[in-house]
Amino acid sequence: MGYIQKLLKPILVSVVLFLFMIVTMSVTVHEVMSALIGSERQTQITEDMLGGMPDWITIEIVQAAVDMMNETGYPASVVLGQMILEGGAGGSELSNPPYYNCLGQKSPSHLESGTVTMVTEEAWGTVTAIFSTFRNYTDCMLAWGYKFTMPPYVDNVTACPRDPLTGHYDADAFIEAVWKSGYATDPNYVNKVIQIMTFYELYKFNSMTSSDLVPGDITGTGQFTHPCPGMTAQTSYFGEIREFEVGGHKGNDYAAPVGTPTYTADDGVVTVAGWSDSAGNWVVIDHGNGLVTKYMHHSKNVVSQGQTVKKGQKIGEVGSTGQSTGPHLHFQVELNGVAVNPDDYL
Repeated sequence: MGYIQKLLKPILVSVVLFLFMIVTMSVTVHEVMSALIGSERQTQITEDMLGGMPDWITIEIVQAAVDMMNETGYPASVVLGQMILEGGAGGSELSNPPYYNCLGQKSPSHLESGTVTMVTEEAWGTVTAIFSTFRNYTDCMLAWGYKFTMPPYVDNVTACPRDPLTGHYDADAFIEAVWKSGYATDPNYVNKVIQIMTFYELYKFNSMTSSDLVPGDITGTGQFTHPCPGMTAQTSYFGEIREFEVGGHKGNDYAAPVGTPTYTADDGVVTVAGWSDSAGNWVVIDHGNGLVTKYMHHSKNVVSQGQTVKKGQKIGEVGSTGQSTGPHLHFQVELNGVAVNPDDYL
């Protein structure tokens, strides 16, 4: 019996040690998986994630960069890094609404909605140049990315490695590729962009999707883009007294040919997309925080009730339906159910 006990003792000790190792490893694996799952869940962008970045870089801009990335594969961190490098701490008049040209793109550009002439500083001195304007930041960034689908960029860009999970191009390799293709003449351009991406922790945006950036209810920025940039004239103003209207005009009227596109002034949710005897084919959009916009007299609507829309997205076409004397868009803004002057938001 003593011999058997001596024989079993080391075996029992080994079994106990083995079980202890299994338990320990299980706890460690659980902790690692929990950490990974936790970090995966923390992908929704918040204002805190923009902490330390230039004030003019907003959630709307980051969302546009991510939208562009998910459509093209071009890293959000690179376009944001280039914007900060070129716009500096204060941004520029060109980068803000109503121009939305956050990358200094000169006309003609893909997806441009118009042009504006401004003074700019070039390597050879101060010059006057014609710049593109865009309906929104996403169009601006898609225009930026469009050039990389053509020579001399396309071969260098498509040779860049991609993330096997997201399919997005590696950020450092991408900025190196576009610089080699002649995007910038500054020999330190690549290092400058990488330093900005590192300093502002921009790489974290490269694994995001649009849904990560708009958690919960859709809320607009409160600063509108023009709902009918193709208008020919403004024919009526908010508060104007007209003989057939009680209490003054509740919006602005923008005359335009039938079929001219109309756009949502800000992010929001479509609450009405249908017919009214007075408004004709009309669209109503809730932007959150009590702010609502109304678009009347369309020849047709191109959105539906319950649809989420983004600033600058096409929602209809100009017409003369309902109580209308000619083709135009009636644009109305309401705050907590009371009509207010649209010019205060444009």
